[in-house]
Amino acid sequence: MQKKISAVKYACIITCLSLSLAESTRATTKADYDPYDGNTIQWKNPAPWLEVGADFRFRIGYDEARKLDQNATGHDRVETRYRGRVKAKVKHSENLDFNIQLIAEPRYYHRPPSRDRQFIRHEVLFNQLNFVLRNAFDLPATATVGRQELKLGSGWLIRDGTPLDGSRTNFFNAARLTWDMPSRDATADFVWIENHGDSAKWIKPFNDRDIDLAEQDERGLIAYFSKKRSEKSTIDVYFIYKQDHRRRQSSGYQGEIYTLGTMLFGKINEHWSYCFEVAPQFGHKDGKELNAFGTNNQLTYVFNDARKNKIDVGYEYLSGNDDPDKYFDKVWGRIDTWSVLYQGTIDSLDGRAYDNSNLHRIHMTWTSEPAANVETKASYNLLFADDNPMTGGTGGLGKSGCLRGQLLRAQIEHKISENLSHRVEGELFLPGDFYSDARNDVAVFARYGIVYTW
Repeated sequence: MQKKISAVKYACIITCLSLSLAESTRATTKADYDPYDGNTIQWKNPAPWLEVGADFRFRIGYDEARKLDQNATGHDRVETRYRGRVKAKVKHSENLDFNIQLIAEPRYYHRPPSRDRQFIRHEVLFNQLNFVLRNAFDLPATATVGRQELKLGSGWLIRDGTPLDGSRTNFFNAARLTWDMPSRDATADFVWIENHGDSAKWIKPFNDRDIDLAEQDERGLIAYFSKKRSEKSTIDVYFIYKQDHRRRQSSGYQGEIYTLGTMLFGKINEHWSYCFEVAPQFGHKDGKELNAFGTNNQLTYVFNDARKNKIDVGYEYLSGNDDPDKYFDKVWGRIDTWSVLYQGTIDSLDGRAYDNSNLHRIHMTWTSEPAANVETKASYNLLFADDNPMTGGTGGLGKSGCLRGQLLRAQIEHKISENLSHRVEGELFLPGDFYSDARNDVAVFARYGIVYTW
């Protein structure tokens, strides 16, 4: 059995390792490096072998009837979140880096007052802890081994390895090899993933709170190929294998899932661009045969005017069934990409949060920059279920309807300076007949956030 490494011990190991990795670089570059620029020390680059950085994000959020029931206890919430991250990159040589990032996000629930714990300290986790080796094996390849962030393609199915953690972390414990093939205008990625639901499985966090990052342990293999077909068009093809095992929560799965996919994206002319992605899926989940299908498509029209107006229209489909175990599986794409309110909470009424399968979604988004460093977005989503699980009106679902509802979303983001930006966003969900009369209240979400990057 692999022993858990405490955070304090691991921090000591990392410090010693970082110093030893930097020793050779320090000896050769110290004479040529001056960490001072006039009277100001270069804090981001205090040594030629070291880069450091940090950011802090404050959020205050409000939601009401988040499960479409204003009569439920604590149906409205007000919370503040305080996420801090610090990171460092140690450069051993031109081809070898060591990366580390620590992250924490305490939060305070102002409402409802009935909560057992209003202040949650949470843990301090390693969100990144990896080595990056370029020109690996004397090939035009880059190897990244350790805890890392992953986003392949559009990020539709490969984006977040910690879905129960919200936006605090999104890491994967993985080994990734990226092979560049410039002569063929192509790249190939091969990834092995070994994730665990228990946040302390590999590295015990500071202030360990036994928080689950996923409903079950997960391992998988990804082969992702991208080729430029022309100056205006690129095609991606991929294979994803995911094994769910060792449940940590009752909503966890067990099984093996195979996903094949392809994505075609590019420009038609100076105004129009497109992105079409399809992904058939098969395997088994909780002892049941899985045959599912998903597609995500978008057309974009850019006005090419002074305010950078553009309109996106699209259609997303994730197959459903009368049995939620047979829904299309989002693999590692369980993240709130188009709605905080719907994907995180409302979607859990007939499945798991962030799975948002059994879904037809027709959407349109208008983006504009009405002033310098100001971006606005307004979007409309019309949502249908692919099938009604026919629960006879139990669990908050209707007996036969398939109209999930309509989602309206607006957002304004302002970049105050190079280091400081803030955002206001709001959502409104109007439920349809997919939900029962007991779950028919309008849901509201609003949030303000400010981020300082150092």
